Parts: sequence; structure tokens; C-alpha cells
Amino acid sequence: MMIEKVNLYLLPPQYLLTCYKLSQPVAASVRLALEQFQQALTVNSLPQAISLTNAALPQLKPVETIPLPEKFATGTPLNCEEVKELNQYMEVEHVKAKEPAKLIIASVLKAYLGFLEMTESLTFDPADVKLVAAGFQSYASLLARVFNVGSAGSRNDITPEFLAPLTQLFPESATSQLVREESLRTNTLTNTENVLLRVWKRGHWVFFVLTQGLTLCFRRLAAAVRSGDLDIAKIELETASELMWASGASMKLTGNFSKQEYLSQVRPTMTRGHVQSLVQSVSLSGVMTWDHDYLVNVVWKKELLSVFQKLPNSLQAEHEKFVRAYKEGLSAGHKSVCVKFGGDTMGSLRDPHNIAADTLEKFEQSRLRLIAPL
Repeated sequence: MMIEKVNLYLLPPQYLLTCYKLSQPVAASVRLALEQFQQALTVNSLPQAISLTNAALPQLKPVETIPLPEKFATGTPLNCEEVKELNQYMEVEHVKAKEPAKLIIASVLKAYLGFLEMTESLTFDPADVKLVAAGFQSYASLLARVFNVGSAGSRNDITPEFLAPLTQLFPESATSQLVREESLRTNTLTNTENVLLRVWKRGHWVFFVLTQGLTLCFRRLAAAVRSGDLDIAKIELETASELMWASGASMKLTGNFSKQEYLSQVRPTMTRGHVQSLVQSVSLSGVMTWDHDYLVNVVWKKELLSVFQKLPNSLQAEHEKFVRAYKEGLSAGHKSVCVKFGGDTMGSLRDPHNIAADTLEKFEQSRLRLIAPL
């Protein structure tokens, strides 16, 4: 099965490893794709960034994928039907791959194109745009380490010139303004599609790939601490912080429209039985996100808890920054969108009897116990 344009294909989280041994041809294609992606992240033109990212994708062809069985184990409390329902809605599919490196990079490139697509659709806070862009830059550098193909830059390589076209498109504003659909480029949204729903899905794409980046990063962190390579551990912990900030910002971008727009155009599509519903078996919730569920219940609980409990003193400063990135980045971003859409007075679609914001607060406290144990 070959990758199709319409979906984001992701490697199942259990197949995200600390490193991959690549054949020479695959390493060459991966290196070239990452170099072109690096260039796309630093140009000062949005159309050029789109063009360069699109040009990087063919360097990875063919991306040969292998479908998961009809019934597959998630390794988490989620069942496969929940995963498939959310994936279908979000236009995502988890698959195995003959060359996992190609699939991982292709998913990042597609998500970045989704991010650029979003920036042509709504008005965003430039600070959040900057954080997401920085997250992609950090991810590119992480992948160069994972695949051992040389440096792909660092967060500091993101220049003001790159951010200028994005921030100029989205000046400071108290409210989001939809652009006219007919002004959008043909390679982004089409006139027949719901712009808000498309942005909602593409924003989740960004969150999904950043979550996979965190799994890769944390596994490398654990391996480095256990082997005593604290220089590498410091790099991975710093990268995790950058990805956390980017994840929180991506949530804000994803929900950057009004409560009324969400309640009338987005939430009904996730509600089983509603006339606008796009789901079949169950109403949707973020807790059905396989990659994030795996990150928390496997990577943090089973692989990292002991590492954080005995973290070397030399990493304490980086660990404090990471905890702050979780609280003020990822968790705060999620809670702000939740409250904006009414989560401070009502429950989620999956848990209507409990106030959603209260549930997120409980999640934060339980996860802090994992990443910042006393």
C-alpha cells in the first residue's frame, strides 16, 4: 500500500525507537528530505515554505506501508475501535512501514504542510505560531539524531525573517477572522470544505506528530541517563521542553475560533447520533488519541518514572524547565481551549457528567506526579 495524499499516516507508537539503522540508500534519501525540510523552516516566504516542503516529500518515495490487523493491541487502556474511530474522523491512519524512517519523516512533513495550511485560514497569535514553528525545528534536529544522518539545525536557527511572513499574515487580534474561502490557494482548502473543521483536523495532525516526537525524545532521554551519557540526556530534555511548548501552542491554534463556531460547526461532527455527525460508533474525545495515551501510560509510567525519580543533579535545571513547559505549555494550552469552548461549565462528549476543566486539572496533577515525582 502506498501513501495517499488525503491522509496522515503515522507509525504505531510502540514502533517509535531511540534510533534506527538505515541502509545507505535510505539514509541518503532521509538526509536529503531533512535538509530540504530544514530549508523550508528557514525561508522568509510562506509560498516558498510550502513549495520546499512539498519538494521534500518525493525524496522519501516509495513509502511502503503495511496495514495493521483489523483487531490490533494498543498497549494502553484504549481499544482499537476507539483508535480507529478517532483516526477516521481526523483523516489519520496508523500503519507499519517497510522503512519506518521514511514514514516518520513523511508524517512530519505532511503535518507541517497542515500547519502552513492553517496559517492561510485563520488569524493566529504570532507567539503561538512561533512556538509551533520552533517545535518543528526541534523535531527536525531530533530526527537527524534518531536516524544518525547529521545535524538538521536547532531551535536557534529559526530566524526573524522566517517568522515575519507568518506574523504579518496574522497580526495581533482579540478575535479570529476567517479569510474569504475563494482567496485560498488551490493546494490548501477548497471552496466546498468547512474551513473551521479542516483547521480543527490539521491542528490535531500537528499535535499528533509532536506527541510522537516526545515519545522518541523521552525514550532517548531514558537510554542516555541509564548509560550515563548526560550530555545527550541534556539535549533530549531540552528538546522535550521545546516540543511541549509547541504542543500547547498547537492546541491554541487548533481551537482559535469562537465558542459559537465550535458548538455549531465542530462539536456536532464528533457527536454520535447528531445530524452533522461524522462518527459511527462513539462520540469522540481527546482521551482516544492513541499516541498521547501511549506517551502517558507506557512511556511516562513504565519507562521514565524511575528515571525522573533518580534524575542526576546536573539535569535539574533542564528538568525544571521541562516541568514548566508541561504546565504552562501543553497543559495550559489544553485547559485554555477547553474553557474557551465551555468546558468550565459542561462535560466532554465522553464524560458529560463531570466538568471538563476539572477533569483536565486532575489529569495535570496525575501527570505531574509522573514527570516530577517527589
